[in-house]
Amino acid sequence: MQSEHKYSSQYYHHIENGYYPFSFLRDKVIIGFIKKLLPQGKRILEVGCGTGKLLSQIENDYETYGIDISSFAITVAQSRARATIFQVASIEDKIFSPGSFDGIIAINVLEHLKNPKLALERIHQMLSPAGYLFLHLPIASNAFSRLLQKYFYPDDSHVFIPSLKKLKTLLKDTNFSFIHERSGTTIFLPVSFPLWLKFTPCYFGVYKKST
Repeated sequence: MQSEHKYSSQYYHHIENGYYPFSFLRDKVIIGFIKKLLPQGKRILEVGCGTGKLLSQIENDYETYGIDISSFAITVAQSRARATIFQVASIEDKIFSPGSFDGIIAINVLEHLKNPKLALERIHQMLSPAGYLFLHLPIASNAFSRLLQKYFYPDDSHVFIPSLKKLKTLLKDTNFSFIHERSGTTIFLPVSFPLWLKFTPCYFGVYKKST
C-alpha cells in the first residue's frame, strides 16, 4: 500500500475547506449519473473515498463500501456515513472478490497512482458483468491544460496526469467501454462541450465493463 503520510488530517482539511463548493456540485452530478444507471439496492464501492461525503449521500439507496489509504479519512468517513462499510486499504489490495460491485467510483484517485493500469484492472475485476465505473481525474492534453495544472491544480502527490487520448487508450486497454463524458471543470452544466474536452484540466467519464 502507498504510504499514507501525504494524506494526513491537514491534507483533507485543505481539500474540504478549499474545494468544497466545487466538489459539492461535482458530486451531485455524479450521483445523478449513478442513480440513472444503477437501481436502488445495488452494491457500490468508492475507491479513495476520502472523508465519505459522497457515500453519505447515497448510502440510504445503495449497499455502499469505501476504501482509502488514509486512516484519518476513514475515521471521519465512518462518523459521517454510518451505514457504509469502510476499510483502510488501497485499490491494489485484493480485499474484495471478483464481481463484487455493480458500480465503482474513483474520484481524483488515478492521478495519485504510479501504476494506474493495475488499478483499472483491479476495478474491472471487482465489477460485476456490465458494471459501471464513474471516473474523475485531472488531465493535461495540451499546453493550455498543462499550464492550468501547473498553476491552478498544483499537487506534488499527482504522479499520473495523462492526456485525454492516453487516458482513453488506457481505459480501452483495460476493457472499459465508453458511455458518457464531460469536462470535469464544467461538470455541473447541463450540457457537454466536446471541443472543451481537449482543453479541460479535469475529466469526468462513465464507462461500462466489457470483456
